[in-house]
Amino acid sequence: MRFDSFELDEEGFQLREDGRPVRLERIPLELGILLARNPARLVTREEIVARIWGVNHFLESDSAINTAMRKLRRALRDDPAKARLIETVPGKGYRFIGVTDEASTGRATDAPDPEAMRCFLRGRHAWNKKTAQDYEQAIEWFQQAIDRDAAFAPPLVGLAYCYLTMGIHGLQPAGEVYPRARAAAQAALEIDAGLAEAVTALADVSKGYDWDFVRAEEEYLRALQLNPDYAVAHQWYANLLSIQGRHDEAIAQAGEARQRDPLSVGTVGFVGYTLYRARRFDEALSECRRTVEFHKGAPIAAWFLALVLLQLGRPAEAEEHLLRTLDRSRGAAMHRALLGFAQARAGHRAEARTALQELLETAKSRYVSPIDLSTICLGLGDRDGAVEWLQKAFAERVMRVTELPMPLFDDVRDDPRLADLRVTLGVRQFGGQLGS
Repeated sequence: MRFDSFELDEEGFQLREDGRPVRLERIPLELGILLARNPARLVTREEIVARIWGVNHFLESDSAINTAMRKLRRALRDDPAKARLIETVPGKGYRFIGVTDEASTGRATDAPDPEAMRCFLRGRHAWNKKTAQDYEQAIEWFQQAIDRDAAFAPPLVGLAYCYLTMGIHGLQPAGEVYPRARAAAQAALEIDAGLAEAVTALADVSKGYDWDFVRAEEEYLRALQLNPDYAVAHQWYANLLSIQGRHDEAIAQAGEARQRDPLSVGTVGFVGYTLYRARRFDEALSECRRTVEFHKGAPIAAWFLALVLLQLGRPAEAEEHLLRTLDRSRGAAMHRALLGFAQARAGHRAEARTALQELLETAKSRYVSPIDLSTICLGLGDRDGAVEWLQKAFAERVMRVTELPMPLFDDVRDDPRLADLRVTLGVRQFGGQLGS
């Protein structure tokens, strides 16, 4: 689609001005495509939310749409006071008033196969649901996209991110998913060496599997140099800084991530989670409650809030939030484990023991992360069991052993049996919290 001096390549997912690519984030670009596909028609704010973020998103305000529109206008150099491309209809939505010329615009020689693009978009949609089953579905879609167009890099990044999040959430053994994530990211970089998303994936492998925090930081900074507006790079870099006890920097990076993607439950929720890890619990509670309201029913939002409530001595409230979202988590062990912890601390020890036995039984047929089993043991006051499962997680190179500085592990962090873990990860990363 051509208009003014711009070309909007829907298949290639790119905005160009006079043939040169214009850097634009995913959400503003999708907004531009939606509007240009509907010239002269009022596109309501409700339609924008439904088409771009899905009908199950709950918006706290209109700020996210306003932010996306502001970035789109800036890229198009379209002054809202003297609009030449996008007209604002106050309180209603927007109307594209530029003149598009689709017929004269052929497919660019470097654009992906249309079916590959469709498969990629379906994969991304599945990945954003953040459940084990949806990650598996996303992998299938991304692989189909790769099969259709091997020179199209984004599906390779999608594969890397699926494997990374499966490792983070303890859905598959780290030794299986992290090497696959690294290989997929490297393959993407062979196609496009300047792909910030792929560099971010490599950084997360360095952080979560190699435990090479120096290299990870270099890679995160490289990704942000390539694309300063990439929200995931800011979020995952915040996690690294938090692990190292650099809490002020971590909170700042988490805020940058939320500013750039204010509708994602991951980026919105990570602010409260980072405050929790910094032991700023009152602020964390406020942020986590905001996330729960912003993303009603999202299991990860409830998980973040439950951590804070447990630290504040309110296990019954934590249990309530986790129970409310248990079905939507589809039985995720990470969710079930924290629920068991909360149940034990709320005095419902029989339910907690049942949860532990259920996870142990599940582990006979599919992978259950030792971190999750350690969590329930902690809730039950079983120090030996908690430490033994943490040792197993360390041996398996489970990413979440880097969460040892978290308040959740205060009762066992200084155990002499975890000395090797502390030394390997680097005592300095705990920011003086060890043994506190």
